[in-house]
Amino acid sequence: MSPVAAVPGSAPSTTTAILEAVRSWRVARDAGNSIQPALYGLLETRGYGLLAPVLDGLLTLFEAASRRRFDAGAPSDSVITRDEHQLLDLLEGDESVPPPADQLRPDLAAALRVAVRSCRILLRSMIRPDTAALA
Repeated sequence: MSPVAAVPGSAPSTTTAILEAVRSWRVARDAGNSIQPALYGLLETRGYGLLAPVLDGLLTLFEAASRRRFDAGAPSDSVITRDEHQLLDLLEGDESVPPPADQLRPDLAAALRVAVRSCRILLRSMIRPDTAALA
């Protein structure tokens, strides 16, 4: 099982933490607030505080590479957006789900792939073997 299991899988708290962080990132960014301190505070309650700068960078790069806003749900939404699903799939290691190359800025596509891989590596290092099997 990958580090970011689907909600019904073995690591729902990881998925929930990432979704909460992504949605908090969107709210903070839209409000012009400091993003990383807000993300760190939220993620650290689950022991994932070090993900704050990585997720901030990944989402910022996603927006730059795709030339569009990352569509995150509202904090209380129970439905996961298409972009959130895509992010979770990418973090699970599904290389088939990135946006089509023609939708990405060519000069940022490789950087986006590296950012996703970096986030995966950090996730794997942070998830304890007793809470989720590692890929």
